[in-house]
Amino acid sequence: MEVITAEEIKGKFSMKETMEAIESFYKEKQEGYISPDRMHIEDGNNTALLMPAFYDNYYATKLVGVAPSNTGLNKDTIHGLMILYNRETMEPLFLCDAIAITSLRTGALGGLGMKYLAKEDAKTLGIIGTGTQGWSHLQSGLATREIENVYIFNRTEKKAHDFKKRAEAAFPSVTFHVTSVEDLVKKSDIIVTTTTSTQPVLPELEPSQWKGKLIVGVGSFRPDMQEISDQVLSEADEIYVDAASALHESGDMIQAKDLRTNLDNAWDLEKIIQENHRPVDVHNKSIVFKSVGASIFDLVAVKAIYETYYK
Repeated sequence: MEVITAEEIKGKFSMKETMEAIESFYKEKQEGYISPDRMHIEDGNNTALLMPAFYDNYYATKLVGVAPSNTGLNKDTIHGLMILYNRETMEPLFLCDAIAITSLRTGALGGLGMKYLAKEDAKTLGIIGTGTQGWSHLQSGLATREIENVYIFNRTEKKAHDFKKRAEAAFPSVTFHVTSVEDLVKKSDIIVTTTTSTQPVLPELEPSQWKGKLIVGVGSFRPDMQEISDQVLSEADEIYVDAASALHESGDMIQAKDLRTNLDNAWDLEKIIQENHRPVDVHNKSIVFKSVGASIFDLVAVKAIYETYYK
């Protein structure tokens, strides 16, 4: 069976289409889908992930390897394969590069968080981490709000400038800035963290400086990873997650449960979309949306791609 490349999928299927597919999935009445927590196998700093799901007429599984040290080798952090099967017969239907699916669905989840939780007049976006997910959240941020200025920070400054150059070519109507993480936070209405850091990447600021901001946490997917500072986790007015699994998979949310009470009742993306929820008085609140992903999101994305272009 031919393996469909990441470049081909990204060339055919947009971030906006992926967001619409996930949103439609939750707006429709869902029956008979299975989405277990993904299997983590840790090998030092590397992680192998197995992510099966069943929905509609399909079964899918994503096999992924995450190697944080690849950034120092100028390689992608994530590699893997995504396979879609006929649910009844278990015959394979579609095989593709998992990086494209992960990029699209993760960006789409963050984008849906922005759509429902960020202030409507948000004009500035800050991206911490310039890898695959930094780019996907640039795409979803621009698809969700009328962003005029984007602030970029990466620990390796050259990579931030490379990201800026690529972004300027792709989105000439937007102004891009490479800046310090402190200035990024102060100037951004929406802040996205897309690193694999084990230490918080957000600075300590006066509490008033966080008001009116949405923090979208993306990178922390293991218990030993934490991108969002204790200050933000303890003082945020509202915390949301993409799926309940985030509460025990991510070091950010594990730490948040130690700092707060009743976080187990945090709304997930399903409830946000089905209730068409918008935070009240958003300009005076600091809000966190934590995303770790789940296998059902991968299945919804690859199903939409397969049915639109390959069936």
